[in-house]
Amino acid sequence: MSKITKWIYPTTIDEALILLSENDTEIIAGGTHIATQKHKSPIKMVDITRIPLNYIKKEKNSLRIGSTTTITEIIESPLCLEVGKGILTKACQLIADTPLRNKITLGGNIARKIPWVGLPVVLLVLDAEIMVIEKGKEEKRISARNFFEMKKLQRGKLIKEVIFPINSALFTRYEKFCLTKADYAWLTLAFSSNIELGIIKDVKFAVSRITNIQRITSVEEALIGKKVNTIDTQQLINLLRANLSIVADFRSSKEYRTTILEVFLKRFINEMKEETT
Repeated sequence: MSKITKWIYPTTIDEALILLSENDTEIIAGGTHIATQKHKSPIKMVDITRIPLNYIKKEKNSLRIGSTTTITEIIESPLCLEVGKGILTKACQLIADTPLRNKITLGGNIARKIPWVGLPVVLLVLDAEIMVIEKGKEEKRISARNFFEMKKLQRGKLIKEVIFPINSALFTRYEKFCLTKADYAWLTLAFSSNIELGIIKDVKFAVSRITNIQRITSVEEALIGKKVNTIDTQQLINLLRANLSIVADFRSSKEYRTTILEVFLKRFINEMKEETT
């Protein structure tokens, strides 16, 4: 447990950014990460829950969700069901348990890029954008892909909101594999495709936990332009094996995780074929 010397409640973004630029501060909203985090020196907690960043707003073809919006609030919002045919809501329903979902925030779930969290793969396949604010600078809109390729969010920066496009034409799937619903994930993956007249015009496939949070571009490139009913699933499996470095840990072997991933990919492809024929 970190040695906390002070708890500060800024009420504006500017006030929070000034505090967060100091070396001995740590941002907090839901706070579920604090118990396992270790600091060599005492820290001051900057609690951003009193800043008006808890909201869900629909604007034409997008949905803006503030960074301190809780996972439970996302689940309970009818607006969020419009994002990727409910993929965002499903992913949130599979995060932890009810007491933790009442505390975990959208910003907190994606900020530290922890491999087992549930939402990064969803942001990647939906082309979401993260609005980041830095002290003394204008807001910066970062694509999910660029955001998760960064090592970490630099000190003095703050996630303001996430912008989700609303596209009702997408085929989407999300899965979390674990021993129990509330257990840490062994694998998280998400898939989306845009199909016109039976031909795949766009596709995104993202995985996490078995590797870094990333999109599998080799599989995406193999699918774009293909007729759905002619997809060679074994070719996609071979591409996965050749281009994805899967890690093992004490929970399961590399071989077992590879098999799980292949099973889900086959399932996604079969369901996509069924929905488009």
